[in-house]
Formats: sequence, C-alpha cells, structure tokens
Amino acid sequence: MREAVAHARTRDQFGHPIHLALAMAYAFVLPLDMVPPAKDFVLAGLLIFTILRLPKIFRCYGPIWRDPLTWWIVAWPIWMAISLSWTPSLEFGAEELRAWRMVLIPSLFWPVMQHYRLLIGAFLAGCITIVLYQLGQFMSLFELGLDIQGRADAGMHPILAGSLLSAASIWFLSGIYHWRGKRSAAAAAGLIITIVGLVLTGSRGPWISLTISATLLTLGVILLWPPSRKCIGVFSGLGTLAIAGVIMLDVFALSGRFTNPVLERVDTALAEYQTSPDENSSLTNSEWYRSSVGYRLLAWEAARSVFEQHPIIGSGGGGIAAYLDEAWWLNEPGKDEAGITIRKQHLNPHSMYLQVLASTGIIGFILMVTPMIMSFIRLARRIGEPIYCGAGFALVSWAVGATFDSYQMVGTQVGLLMLVYAASLAARPKYGAKELKS
Repeated sequence: MREAVAHARTRDQFGHPIHLALAMAYAFVLPLDMVPPAKDFVLAGLLIFTILRLPKIFRCYGPIWRDPLTWWIVAWPIWMAISLSWTPSLEFGAEELRAWRMVLIPSLFWPVMQHYRLLIGAFLAGCITIVLYQLGQFMSLFELGLDIQGRADAGMHPILAGSLLSAASIWFLSGIYHWRGKRSAAAAAGLIITIVGLVLTGSRGPWISLTISATLLTLGVILLWPPSRKCIGVFSGLGTLAIAGVIMLDVFALSGRFTNPVLERVDTALAEYQTSPDENSSLTNSEWYRSSVGYRLLAWEAARSVFEQHPIIGSGGGGIAAYLDEAWWLNEPGKDEAGITIRKQHLNPHSMYLQVLASTGIIGFILMVTPMIMSFIRLARRIGEPIYCGAGFALVSWAVGATFDSYQMVGTQVGLLMLVYAASLAARPKYGAKELKS
C-alpha cells in the first residue's frame, strides 16, 4: 500500500496536499449529521478532484482493485440494486440504496491512505464537535434544547449520534492502550468527552455496543499485544476510580442529573423486555403496540416471517417496509372504522441483519457479512498499531449496534463502515512491487 500511494504522491506532488485536505474535511463532516448537505457537498468535491487526478495517479489503484475485499464490499449494494427489480416498494428500496453512495469512500481516500491517522483524527474531531453541540443542548445555550424525550440528540437521531460516539470511544481507548505520555493522556481526554456524549444520547443500543467492543478490545490487546498489559492494568484501576467518583459527584452534588436518566432508560428497557412478550401475545386487531421494546419484538417477528417467505433472494430492497405498513399492530386502532388513511412510512425492523435477510435473502446476508469478517481478521492482525486496532474494534461496535437498528439504511452509518473498510484495504498483507507496474 505504501509503495502504491507513494507512487501517486510522486506523480502529482501538487495535487497530493489538496487531496489530503479534502479527505480530512470529509472525515470531519462525516459525523456531523446535524448539517446533512455538508457530507454530500464535500464528497462531490473529493470525487471531482480524484477524477481530475486520475490521469496521473491511476496506477496507484492497482492494489485496491486486485484485492478480493474490494469486490466483496461492492457486491452487496450491487445485489441490493438488482433486488429492486422484484421489490414491492421501489421508492423505499431506492432510498435505502442511496445510502450506499458512501461505498466510494475507500477509493477516494486511497491515494492519501498513508495519512490514515490524520483522517481518523479529523473524524474524531467531528465526533467531539457532536459532544459540544450536545452540551449546548444540555445547558440550553444558543437556543439549543433537548429533544422531546429529554435526550441530547446533537441535531440528529440519538441512535446515530450514539453509534458515532461509540466508535470514536473505541479509537480513543485503543490509543490509550498503545500510546504513552502526552498522546495517551490526550486519548484519555477524548474518551471521557465521547463517553459523556454517549450517555447524553440516551441510546441503549450504542451503550451495549461500546460495552461489548471495549471488552473485546481490552481482552484482545491483553492476549495479543503484551507490551500494553501494564498500561491496561493502570488504566483499568484509574478508570474505575474515576467512574465511581463521577457517579458520586453527580448523585450528591447534582442530584443525579446525569445518572438518573441512564438508570431510567435501563430500568424501562428491562421492564419492557419482561412484559412485552405477554403484552404482544394479548394484543387484538383493535390495539397498537405498547412499548418501544414491544415494537422491536413484533417487527423482528415480522421480518422473520418475510424471510421465511423469501429465503433465498428476499422480498427486494425496501420490501420489508411494505409488509410492516400492513401490520395491524403498527396502525392507529380503529382507523378503518373511522375512515382514517395513514400515509405509508419507510418502516424497518430495527435490526440490520433481519432487514437484510428479509429484503435481500440469504444471498444478501452473505454479501453483507463476509466483508465485515474479512476486514476484522485483517485489522486484528495489526493489533499492535493503535489506529488499525481501533478500526477493527470500531467495526465490532458497529456490528453489535446493527443488531438493534438498521444501520445499512443511513448514509452516515455506511460512511463509518467504509472508513473502517478503507483501513482494512490498507491492512492487506504486503503488496508485491509487480502491482505497481501494471
């Protein structure tokens, strides 16, 4: 990879810093979903500039297009596009496919991938900007306020904000484990900031994904990277004391302003999980679902039912939305008798894996999951390098979070996945010089 990218830099020394600046700008605005046009504006600029550079740097793309992972990455959106030919909801299918414009990111970043650390730094700066926005909401600054559920959503869906901050926390945690001195301290500060933001989102799925991915990261580094074991021991002790201190400070000095919402969200989830199965089984055609967990359980069952009807190729991109729109438990009770017409919504089962199975079948599921597995294996082999190690477990965080929400429908979520895939393409075992001579 280094030789290929160095070749591009040598062939176009003037364009290289501009390309890097555009790539960093895109990495920075990627998580800023409170300004939706920013991503597409910068992406368009980066695409145009890359095309203009191609006559000089096209040889650097030899390694990436020879990499089987590249074709696995693009296979799912291609299959998704094909599935639109049999979907019952072409409009929703096209909307879901639009999120996969982000599949361009690895190719657009490739000529400057030797600076991947800077790209991740820009992404993390964007995530910290999310937290600053949240703090403005929390303290009612600049006429900002919390959403209707009392959550600091950073001007986007709180689940999306939570997912981005969970991934950022993993990169910071990897930095703590691998670096020493000032860089480790800076990573610790970044971790504290992103965890504060994650708590403020009130999003339980990202909390779970961070807990699992951080645990696996810690165990992986302990087992596979012995030089970090002492650091992990020290950090674990200090981290435990810090968390206990923050909780006590909040409880006694701030009357639980931070901890109470967290406990309420957890208690609500546990209570709904215990009661929803019985409630769902007792619902009649004149009743609506009664809780958010109850909705998820009903939607998961509906997705499984659609998959059983179309197990191989699925119902088509966006097809699951058409089936959910017909579900009686999602419609206003008594609407038929009252003559109420409810506009069709782009509904989803709140699970990427179930939605992929229902929409694109077993074929689509294999095409979606295979590059994730391949990428993690490659990045796990680079566990001694903080940025690549962080990318591998950020992928774990993304994959766990996708169990509870349909990440593949959201452009920013797909962009985060592609940011990780770019690292896995660069982490391929050493390329031969012959690839540069093609």
